[in-house]
Amino acid sequence: MGKSYLLLLFFALGLIVVGCSKTDSKPPAESSAEINAAAPDFTLRDLSGRYISLSDYKGRVVLLEFWATWCPPCKASVPALIELHKKYEQQGFIVVGVSMDTDSDSPEKVRQFSASNNINYPVLVGNERTPKLYNVISIPTSFLIGKDGNIVDIYKGYSKAFDNNVSAQIEKLL
Repeated sequence: MGKSYLLLLFFALGLIVVGCSKTDSKPPAESSAEINAAAPDFTLRDLSGRYISLSDYKGRVVLLEFWATWCPPCKASVPALIELHKKYEQQGFIVVGVSMDTDSDSPEKVRQFSASNNINYPVLVGNERTPKLYNVISIPTSFLIGKDGNIVDIYKGYSKAFDNNVSAQIEKLL
């Protein structure tokens, strides 16, 4: 009787854990971030405390990257983002990083990370609302936005193939 009870208990706990961790594949109701749709506008502070809106970059090709200082794939993508920004900036392209660091000292951590990695593009300090607008459930997640403000492509994660793929798309959009 004891073994059956324990087995039943573990089975019930397993069902509870699976039920609590289930994620809905549909975007949240407030998310409108999908390919060919207008990129949702937002306003966040940059690392110097100024308010920056995504709409400030309308008319430019934007690569919007959601990332964090503690995320290994995010860290791996930084050199590629720096190079993309440097290569295409004069042609009307910009990378905009949105940090998803959430500690109370996050702005300072992000500032130090940006300085030590020589990040040459705007970095904004994220909040809870912004990733929901874009249905960001993992990082890094990047949105390539055309000059018209519409989302052209969405990249989840980072791999070396990202560099060539996004570069080719940027060239088409410029």
